Amino acid sequence: MKRSKYFFTLLFVLIAFTTFSQKFKGGLLAGMSTNQIDGDTQKDFKKPGFFSGVSVTTDFSKVIGAKIELFYIGKGAKKIAGGIEEFKTKLNYVEMPFLMTVKPVNHFEFDFGFAFSYLISSKLSEFGATVPDGLNDMHDFDIGAIASASYYFTEALGFNVRMDYSLVPIKNNPNWFNYNLSFGLVYKINSSK
Repeated sequence: MKRSKYFFTLLFVLIAFTTFSQKFKGGLLAGMSTNQIDGDTQKDFKKPGFFSGVSVTTDFSKVIGAKIELFYIGKGAKKIAGGIEEFKTKLNYVEMPFLMTVKPVNHFEFDFGFAFSYLISSKLSEFGATVPDGLNDMHDFDIGAIASASYYFTEALGFNVRMDYSLVPIKNNPNWFNYNLSFGLVYKINSSK
């Protein structure tokens, strides 16, 4: 309960900041993620998740800008063999990326930067049964590198593809690293100039 209060407080601050500032623009983002954990012996992006949140952007020029996002995202890993789910790690994060935006041509945006994530819950299952304290050695924080590309159908609505990878282990012995690909929609709330 206390964690959700922090999330909604940050969300309110971002929206209020966007509403009362002429130089900053707000946005919404939502979509699906495909995930894996490097180091856990599982392979492929078999663990689906979703993400949803808000963003604040500012432009330094017609080509260069900056963006801060705040969203929930589901990550983890899953192994299915013979139609049976043998293993699943479910990780839920609140993530805050700090991004540099490049707009080289009309309709396209590219973002590069870092994300700071806080683990709000985790769960390990084997053959459908929860493993008690199976992930009690997970780190609360994750720092990842992000690269993304967006194509805007209109001035306000676009499609986004992004990749992020942990720069520090999310768990030790053995080291685990989040690795996920996300696909979603982005919407600029006050896109008109």
